[in-house]
Amino acid sequence: MFDSFLVALRVVIPMALLMGIGSLIRRAGVIDRPGMRAMDRVTFKLFMPVLLFKNIYDTTLGDGMEGREVAFAVAGLALVFLFALLVPPRLVADHNKAAAIGQAIIRSNYILFGVAVAESLYGKGNAGSVALLGAVVVPATNALAVVILEINRSGRANPRKILLSILKNPMVIAALLALACKAVSLQLPGLLYDVVSDVAGVTTTISFISLGVSLDLGELKANRRPLALGVVLRMIAVPLIFMPLAVALGFRGPILCALLVLFAAPTAVASYPMAVAMGADGQLAGQLVCSTTVVSIFTMFCFTFLFQTLGLL
Repeated sequence: MFDSFLVALRVVIPMALLMGIGSLIRRAGVIDRPGMRAMDRVTFKLFMPVLLFKNIYDTTLGDGMEGREVAFAVAGLALVFLFALLVPPRLVADHNKAAAIGQAIIRSNYILFGVAVAESLYGKGNAGSVALLGAVVVPATNALAVVILEINRSGRANPRKILLSILKNPMVIAALLALACKAVSLQLPGLLYDVVSDVAGVTTTISFISLGVSLDLGELKANRRPLALGVVLRMIAVPLIFMPLAVALGFRGPILCALLVLFAAPTAVASYPMAVAMGADGQLAGQLVCSTTVVSIFTMFCFTFLFQTLGLL
């Protein structure tokens, strides 16, 4: 049990320390939140897509991945989507706040947390199952988030706008490019691959420091109720429904790790700019990112410790 405790600590402590460094940097006046938001845009458009591309590119298609894992993930996302679309508007009168909560529920910080957790558990470069499942769930969650935001804003979904949003998403483009390279057995030149590896290697560090800089839990009174609702639904309700099902269906090891990140990771950082761009409550969306990220340090530790103790990871 003590070994399981140490493994669980190894998962969450690096994330917590990097976020703490980000908070200290902000307090020291080295960089402020507006400055870090520019870096967030670079991270979303460059670093994270390159990380996703490399992890898929480095993984043998089908290696460590099962068709039933994909089926479970897709079915789970479909149910979470219906829940995120229908439940928040019934609990929160403001449609803009309901849209922000719905997006927070469906859109997890999959790539960033997936790679960090998988490499903490299985070693650097061993995030193949997370990356391959990401090729499916990243486009899906982005598309479903757009639907939720659009329906809550206008009462209907615009198929053309949704399709364009999906096709322009850097994560979707990176996943498709990596899969295309694997499909035609394209080998990147050594120098180009080295650059890709270098860019991918800084993603986790920069992203968690950025989260620490962006953490702002001081202005919560106005959104206290919807914020609490979003955190409970995303960080407690969703994982407590789907993780016992995953275990009961026999998922183990890296595959269970990928599903854990899908259903238990905090809300994606990119949900904030998308909420602002699509007319949802941007302030609430940002607070949901910060709050779920802080809560995830505790919840991911608990899940990792439990699954390690039971010999499931």
